[in-house]
Amino acid sequence: MTKISPLKYAAFLAILILIFGGVGLAKGGLYIGRHEGDTAHMIEIVLRMLTGQVPHLDFSTPIGIFAFLPAVGFAKAGLGLGQAFIAGQVLVAVLLAPLIGRVAVSRLSGLTAWGFGFVTVSMVLSLVHGENITALSVSMYYNRWAWAAAFIAILLAALPPHDDAKAPRMDGVLDGMIVGAMLAALALLKPTYFVAFVAPIAFAFVLRGAWRSLWVGVLTGGVIAGVMVAIYGVDFFPAYVSDLLSVTRSDTRAAPGAPLMEVINGPRFMIGSLALILSVIVLRQAGQDRAGLVLFLLAPGFVYVTYQNFGNDPKWLMLLAIYLLALRPEKGRRVVFNADARNAVAGLALVSFALITPSFQNIVTSPFRHLATKALDYAPQFKTRAELRDVFVKTQRTATVLGRVVMVDDLPQLAPYVVEDDLFKPVTFLGETLPRCTLQSGDVAMHSYMADRLKQPPFNFPQDSQFFVADIASGIWILGGFEPLKGGAPWYYSGTPGIENADAIIIPTCPLDAEIERNALAALETAGLVLRPPLRDDTMLVYPIVK
Repeated sequence: MTKISPLKYAAFLAILILIFGGVGLAKGGLYIGRHEGDTAHMIEIVLRMLTGQVPHLDFSTPIGIFAFLPAVGFAKAGLGLGQAFIAGQVLVAVLLAPLIGRVAVSRLSGLTAWGFGFVTVSMVLSLVHGENITALSVSMYYNRWAWAAAFIAILLAALPPHDDAKAPRMDGVLDGMIVGAMLAALALLKPTYFVAFVAPIAFAFVLRGAWRSLWVGVLTGGVIAGVMVAIYGVDFFPAYVSDLLSVTRSDTRAAPGAPLMEVINGPRFMIGSLALILSVIVLRQAGQDRAGLVLFLLAPGFVYVTYQNFGNDPKWLMLLAIYLLALRPEKGRRVVFNADARNAVAGLALVSFALITPSFQNIVTSPFRHLATKALDYAPQFKTRAELRDVFVKTQRTATVLGRVVMVDDLPQLAPYVVEDDLFKPVTFLGETLPRCTLQSGDVAMHSYMADRLKQPPFNFPQDSQFFVADIASGIWILGGFEPLKGGAPWYYSGTPGIENADAIIIPTCPLDAEIERNALAALETAGLVLRPPLRDDTMLVYPIVK
């Protein structure tokens, strides 16, 4: 076992952060090639927080406050939101670095330790969430941070410390504090991860008799929760839970990717699932009963998080590879298929990492692709706001307005030959049938036009107007200089959040998501509102609300 020097490892992490963070910042802005709506979602929340609004209390979001505080802090310091976002990622990496070092020095050895640091830092500082699509995106950046925190907590709980890493009279205290802090971070970042991993982590402590670490972890989490209540008030957590429940009530967003069974045994996932099952078997046959049981307990969480996240990227395969390499037994034991235990564990680690390599390569290279981006192909996403002029989107995607329409509506002679009516049921509101259209690209151009029209006759809405937009997301209030909807949802899931503060309802005739529009309008019809006759434009219907 090769012992890791803490000083050398700290220098290694510092160099990684300087390289990945420096390259990310060097472009002078944030250049996005995909998921512009997710970027607008992040920007809206940061803008709201800059005005003093608090997530869950003043607006609805199931994403925790820790996902936005770093960018808010740097934006308050004067950076544009693009640079503030990247600087926020650097801050997260710096804060996690000592904890990554603790895992590497006390639990890992050799190349496994160095690989863990490289994987974790690069994941935090990436400019794409993973998968094998190279277009740059801030989508689900909080998932990357959450995986990093989960890796730290799981390895500290599941693996016993090296003998020379134990602190006299303080054995387990530091590890318990770190794990408790990481679980609290997961709860305040992306609760999916907390729900998935809190019980296996607690069992891991119990299985190796680390009771002190367990109780210190619980106490640390409780202290952090108490600090949040002291800062934001006793209503913060009930409001947070309410926002999370809004996702479970959503017909379209509770699990926005592949079906659960496909995540377990679909073509993309079958080999990974088999590798996970074999890893449990091999570890137990190799005499690592406790480690095999912990991995067995973690497996449902791995699947659940992958299932719940858009894109269904199984990043747990990176952790599985590290976990297996850290637990390689001595040669001599025979396991399934009469294989040598050490070679079998190493082989499963190699398979696990090979399966996730396309995603990992995409993550590692993204800051460098960002630096090499051709700026001439991009334009500011929100050019009307000075603080947003360093957030750039591809002109070809955002200024080319393309919609998917049901052609039989314009060519009724096709009716005997098509099945569109079964697949794309029309959206209706108060008896009026809306066009069957979904916006495929050009949301910036479309929303800019709508924002400008709202200031003109016959709409004539003043700057302090607030709107409920029946769509998954919208930058209309930002582009038009209007007020954000108090109590509203920057990303729609269910219900009518903030409708009591809205001056009007905006119904796009070609929304980003027709099913979301359908669900929102159905909720509005049962909300007991008194509406004036709609003001019309080819792109939208606007219903003023009688107050």
